[in-house]
Amino acid sequence: MFYIKKLGRQELGSPKPDGTVARGRYMLISQKSEDFFPLLSETELNDVILIPVVSPETKEKIYCSYVYHNSKFHPDKFTGQPRNEFRIYLNSGIDPKRRYFQPNDIIVFQRIETEELIPIYEFFLFREPDVNYSTLNNIVESSELRGGHALYKEELSFLPTSVYSENIATIIPDEVKRDVVKKQKEIDKDISIGELEETKGANLFNSVSFRDFVLLGYERKCAITETSISYNSLINLEAAHIKPKSHKGSFLPCNGIAMSRDIHWAFDKGMFYITDDYKVKVHEDVIDTLLGQYNDKMIFTPEEDFFKPEKRYLEHHRKNVFGLFKHSGMIKGIE
Repeated sequence: MFYIKKLGRQELGSPKPDGTVARGRYMLISQKSEDFFPLLSETELNDVILIPVVSPETKEKIYCSYVYHNSKFHPDKFTGQPRNEFRIYLNSGIDPKRRYFQPNDIIVFQRIETEELIPIYEFFLFREPDVNYSTLNNIVESSELRGGHALYKEELSFLPTSVYSENIATIIPDEVKRDVVKKQKEIDKDISIGELEETKGANLFNSVSFRDFVLLGYERKCAITETSISYNSLINLEAAHIKPKSHKGSFLPCNGIAMSRDIHWAFDKGMFYITDDYKVKVHEDVIDTLLGQYNDKMIFTPEEDFFKPEKRYLEHHRKNVFGLFKHSGMIKGIE
């Protein structure tokens, strides 16, 4: 299935003849797009998630904010224009200099399922006088969705070859990173883990964006060894969950630490833990292994608090994983 979108002037910031724009740029998404794009909540004010969009132009996976502006249903929490619309916000990664997309361009989105069943959205741009533009325009004009939108389930044989691969470079534009960090509020040390995750915006992330943001926070190097092996977009780093996913750990970046694969394996097995002041403590049973060289070492931590390991997650790992030496995902006392 493809999602086809014809862009309008208003959503692109009403560009002037000199190319300047009056406001932010976005793509309006039909409310009848079924489940092509991620489902967002009507009960949470302006629910948002980060979606990875692949640009054939740059051959990169770029994160964009996908937002449900639902203030129409929250008059007690929001003042101003009541809205009920879905938007993908354009940023410097996907829309360089705010001039890449132009009014009347037709965008074809292709949804790609990954091994983790997290969709990637690759798009293709068509502009007059492209020979296939009229075909796509006819599809949009005859669509039941109306307003420049269409869901199309037949083959589009003229689409370019996909550039997506698992090793494609990942871009997190500065404004997306700023928006994510800005969402965190002052954290009360006495709030529950559930309240903490809501405050820090856990709903923004999934397994794919979790890894990408953790590696960003740790500057693409292992927190323990402070090194990495990389070649082009290949890298031997993984995002280790502090509180394991099997223990209902979240995808918040502060529940992750960038580790090389062997160090990640040892962490998951409980061969070492990390103290609240970010020191490595290796279990006495394996102190004579290669891990011993890191005992009492301070780990490398991100500059921004948003990415630093949350102490309550560190405590969970210390109490429920450290010393287990069995299969990752088990809990002490439970076979």
